[in-house]
Amino acid sequence: MIPPRILDWVALIEQLQEGDRESLCDHFLSLDQDDRRLRFGLPVNDSHIKRYVGEIDFDRSFVYGVRRGAGDWLGIGHLIPGPNDAELGLSVLPDARGHGLGAAIFRYAVGQASRQGTERLYMHFLTTNRAILSIARSAGMQIGSSGGESDAYLVVPTPDELVQLLITERDTA
Repeated sequence: MIPPRILDWVALIEQLQEGDRESLCDHFLSLDQDDRRLRFGLPVNDSHIKRYVGEIDFDRSFVYGVRRGAGDWLGIGHLIPGPNDAELGLSVLPDARGHGLGAAIFRYAVGQASRQGTERLYMHFLTTNRAILSIARSAGMQIGSSGGESDAYLVVPTPDELVQLLITERDTA
């Protein structure tokens, strides 16, 4: 058996393609109303989710996640690159929370954004979303809050800088 300490969610992350649209929609539809509000920033109904998933451009943005089985997505990240910035949205199903999956999706997004030459990674979230707030704080993101909503920004290191950070971190550990 593989010792748990060598496992990392990042190793299981895979990119979704056009053919995964239905299972992606199922993931979002499985979220209860509170989780939908936390993920999308406002209460959304099934029609909104179907429209949102239907409008995802898989050639332009990166959608990735970890699944338990065929199409059973435990966590999803959606990274939407812009000219200099990228926005990240993520969700994790309740039974997979508290095990580092959201943080792994975030780390994966930072790597993707870095490879794309993104200067800043942006997340917009409700201030009550403690999981995202914790991820943003752990990443050293600049966080501003107003009226129950928060914006967090991270200056994205270049791929060379990321490698150096990992080497330095390992050497000091």
